[in-house]
Amino acid sequence: MRDRFSTDGWNALSDLASTAREFAPRLNHGDDAARAMGVLLRKLAGFSGLVHENMFRFNGWRFLWIGRALERANQTAALLARFADPGIPDGGLDVAVEIGESVMSHRRRYSVETSRDTVIDLLALDDDNPRSIAYQINEIRRAEAHMAEGLHLSRMGDASRLVLRIHTQLRVAQPGDITTESLIAMRGELIEISDALTTTYLS
Repeated sequence: MRDRFSTDGWNALSDLASTAREFAPRLNHGDDAARAMGVLLRKLAGFSGLVHENMFRFNGWRFLWIGRALERANQTAALLARFADPGIPDGGLDVAVEIGESVMSHRRRYSVETSRDTVIDLLALDDDNPRSIAYQINEIRRAEAHMAEGLHLSRMGDASRLVLRIHTQLRVAQPGDITTESLIAMRGELIEISDALTTTYLS
């Protein structure tokens, strides 16, 4: 893998790995672990920035981008299924917005306290929020379309159809349509997309 990375990218990745190894044997639970995770996240963000800005947009980059988008969409769906469930205790919606790194976005967009509708709208349906499911599906759709074009596929493949199906579901949905059950089902659909991409492009 070494020859696939720029010098800056490799140095950033090596620094991240070195820091993780240094932290692992001496971390305590609680605030100590939280601070360490903050350090690792900042270093990871630096590496991610180098990948996004400097890596040539060939299919390897698109697979990397799709994998990241699938993971984020799946994590957000799992987050909402747990913390936006109608039966969750008070405070769950605020936790969802905090974990989804969308506190400031929620304050700017809505002049009210968190509600299930505002949280679902922001973290599931908002095309402009990089943490939302809809945003990640749009990213997947664009990247997969480029790969399909590169293979000169004459018909829409299984991966394209699955991505289009979930994209359409999100585009026409209202916050009240997104239930805990539909979020769980969405996670299964994301796994289907991953499997279809593997079959189409790696088999």
